[in-house]
Amino acid sequence: MQNPRIDIRKSLSLGSVGDRPLLGDLYLPGQSGGASRPALVLIFGGGWKTGERSQQKVYGLALAQAGFVCLATDYRLSSEARWPAQLDDVQNAIRWLRTHSEEFGIDPERIAVSGNSSGGHLALMAAATGDVVPASQDEVDANGLSGKVSAVCAFYPPTRLRDLDAESDDDTVATLLGAGATAADYDRASPLSYASKPFPPVLLLIGSDDQRVPVEHSWRLHDALQKAGNTVDLHVFAGQGHAFDVERDFAQLSAVIMTDFFSRYV
Repeated sequence: MQNPRIDIRKSLSLGSVGDRPLLGDLYLPGQSGGASRPALVLIFGGGWKTGERSQQKVYGLALAQAGFVCLATDYRLSSEARWPAQLDDVQNAIRWLRTHSEEFGIDPERIAVSGNSSGGHLALMAAATGDVVPASQDEVDANGLSGKVSAVCAFYPPTRLRDLDAESDDDTVATLLGAGATAADYDRASPLSYASKPFPPVLLLIGSDDQRVPVEHSWRLHDALQKAGNTVDLHVFAGQGHAFDVERDFAQLSAVIMTDFFSRYV
């Protein structure tokens, strides 16, 4: 049953790109004595081509219950726009929280990001490129605000895009990047390419039997981040496949792990 202390505000306008509105669902915890609160941007998965922000409701409720203001955000799908439009939209959501920090009691220096699958990829890319000006031709106006985040959680994320279509026997990444994408383009869109640089604390959650995104993606990122001296936690759910947290028990356990992690680093 939904906790009555959580205020859910659906379909808030986060901006628009042309005539395409970008919407978000905001999960507000109960009052915290007037202190500025940490905040999270939550990003759905679906191969960059399907999905919707309501997929993040379970984490919006759970993390709001723990005191985090949570924003489940839209982003343009690969059928609507090529990369890096999706990253631009996630960065826009981060900046939207900063713009509205006073209104919602948010500490603008305590904003983190979390995502599942392709959403996990976007979360990691947002963490890696937070101070980079959006790169697409039609990005939402950044208003001079930073897209930097304090920490990132990624569930079963693709971390090296160059191999993913061959590993998964489909053309999901090719659709995202476009037919003319080069190997360098694939690398620039891959979180693993940024792991040797300063990175905010990272939490990775994966299933050991993932057939959609091989577990090596997270292990390689973990090892590269650790080698560079970055903070990284990796949780492996034995015997579980991709999207294991659609099961309620795993989602609840994952929310506990996320709460502990973000409470330490955000």
